[in-house]
Amino acid sequence: MKIISLIFLGLALVFSGCATNDSSAPPKQNEAEKTPQVGMTKDQVVQMFGKTDNKNMTSEGETWIYHLNMGEMFIPFNFGYRPKTRIVNFGKDGLVSSWSYSK
Repeated sequence: MKIISLIFLGLALVFSGCATNDSSAPPKQNEAEKTPQVGMTKDQVVQMFGKTDNKNMTSEGETWIYHLNMGEMFIPFNFGYRPKTRIVNFGKDGLVSSWSYSK
């Protein structure tokens, strides 16, 4: 009888977990929803997305590549992995000239 009452007590604790919904907190912006604007400086892009180690210099400017879902690559048996990247192109003046996002 004690075992049954302990099982019911345990199930009651599991199903009555405390969950709060703080509607006053601003919704978190998804990584994919952040978009750079043409004319932004490099410092503004770093504030928005952070630093990247993948930078390419060309005669037309600089290209920064952000890998957004690298952690999913290491999930065992994740055969549906598709890399997602954000590419930010800077002109010779150091301002954003274009950007792209692969889904």
